[in-house]
Amino acid sequence: MKTVKYGFFLVSVIFWVGCIDIQEDISIKKDGTGQLTVNTDMSQLLDLMQTYYGKDEMDKQLPNRSMDTTIWLKDVLDTAKDLSAQKKVLVQNASIRMQLNMDKKVFRFDMHFPFKNLNDLQKLYVSMNDGSLGTNNLFKGLASAKPQDVAATDSSQAGIPDMNQFNANYDFQARDGLLSRKLNQQKWKQLQQDQQFGQMKDAANMGIQIPYTLTIHLPRPVKKIDNALAVLSEDKKTVTIKYNITEVFDQPQKFEYTIAY
Repeated sequence: MKTVKYGFFLVSVIFWVGCIDIQEDISIKKDGTGQLTVNTDMSQLLDLMQTYYGKDEMDKQLPNRSMDTTIWLKDVLDTAKDLSAQKKVLVQNASIRMQLNMDKKVFRFDMHFPFKNLNDLQKLYVSMNDGSLGTNNLFKGLASAKPQDVAATDSSQAGIPDMNQFNANYDFQARDGLLSRKLNQQKWKQLQQDQQFGQMKDAANMGIQIPYTLTIHLPRPVKKIDNALAVLSEDKKTVTIKYNITEVFDQPQKFEYTIAY
């Protein structure tokens, strides 16, 4: 029985995560304000979902063939009971946009978090790491306030991944002239002891690709960066790093960076 469950788990992982493309964008202005954006493109997932579930079940999971909905968190934060007052202030100007078009094969989930200063940017990452700003938690808190069509696209049903599952293994720092993401050795050790760690690692070794692109727009040119995958723009104000997230299981340090600017 354990073997059957293990095999099903691997098939499920291959099926879902092989169709996800994640783009994270950090834009910092001269005055320290800016925006953190996480765009998750699951458009390739629609065909596979229809094959896997069948049309009737797909109509139950995603009853509306087309929608484009933006939720402004300030309008519904009163229903998010799991968020502290401090975190509600932090995300009061944030928005979540969901796009679904079955005919055009579009399925996107975009989160936009404006920040007033670099300290708030760091707090956003801390909140993402502890799971309080993860998609599942946000939607659980906002469920009663969502329109009916949005409610049908619950992240747990649609397969929307939480970036905190990745970012939680790293400590993020942001201050004027410096951005860094470093592996938290204690959290990494705990993750390795998790029962599903070996299963996920085996699935990753099967060649699964989860493209993840990090783009950082800075107010001044980069002076120094220690990640070998980083590509600088001609004016050295934009950093682009492209990863395959599944490589984190074998090379967690590959996702670290320190940027001085």
